[in-house]
Amino acid sequence: MRRVTFFLTGVLIIVLSGCSKYEIPKPELPEDIPTDVSYSADIQPIFDAKCVNCHSGANDPDLTADWSYDELIDGDYVDTDDPLSSVLYEIFSGTHDGRATEEEVLYILGWIVEGAENN
Repeated sequence: MRRVTFFLTGVLIIVLSGCSKYEIPKPELPEDIPTDVSYSADIQPIFDAKCVNCHSGANDPDLTADWSYDELIDGDYVDTDDPLSSVLYEIFSGTHDGRATEEEVLYILGWIVEGAENN
């Protein structure tokens, strides 16, 4: 019995020493991201045209002009450290895919990449 325990312990050590943490590569940002994106001139008009019908107070986030920036920032919809993981970008790439054009989605991503400023 002692040999079996010793053998199984050795096998367990070998198996565990072979384990390593797998790293999933992060997706790369598209090359054609717009720069110098203005929240008030470029992003809010997208929300006004495409989003406020549903997101004007009844559904979170409120994307009307008076509230949208604070709602997005305070509601953690934007991650400037990892823009592709931003909830806002994921929504437009997932459940709301097609509600904005590809160009509009790139503007939103560009705004996040540039630091998501209220400009």
